[in-house]
Amino acid sequence: VLAAMKSAVDEYGAGSGGSRNIGGTNHYHVALEAELAALHGKQDAVLFTSGYSANEGALSVLAGRIDDCAVFSDQLNHASIIDGLRHSGAEKFIYRHNDCAHLEKLLSGVDPQRPKLVVTESVHSMRGDIAPLAEIADIAKRYGAVTFV
Repeated sequence: VLAAMKSAVDEYGAGSGGSRNIGGTNHYHVALEAELAALHGKQDAVLFTSGYSANEGALSVLAGRIDDCAVFSDQLNHASIIDGLRHSGAEKFIYRHNDCAHLEKLLSGVDPQRPKLVVTESVHSMRGDIAPLAEIADIAKRYGAVTFV
């Protein structure tokens, strides 16, 4: 293990060299993504450098690629979620913080055939309060929406 560590330090250095978007992708990134994909029986995987970039990247693509997707987002969701949804171009409906009745009212006003995504945090980062995930997921399921936590 020590010899492998020394070899890696000699070849690549001891620092991260910056995030992947600054320092670039190396064969370790690609190998780890391939290993994760194989572990989960998937075609591919992608690693993000932070929770912020994971939310922003996943939501901008997910909500943006689904035609006519309606997104329902908690009023106090983190900025990374807000940015991802803004970049997606999807129509957004903002429900009052942790207010499941308001979420249900908004969902009921959208065409049942329209693709829908409900987005919340599990523990809201700005206040530390916990989302009623079971209730949110149940409501989303009743209206044919996918839940993103």
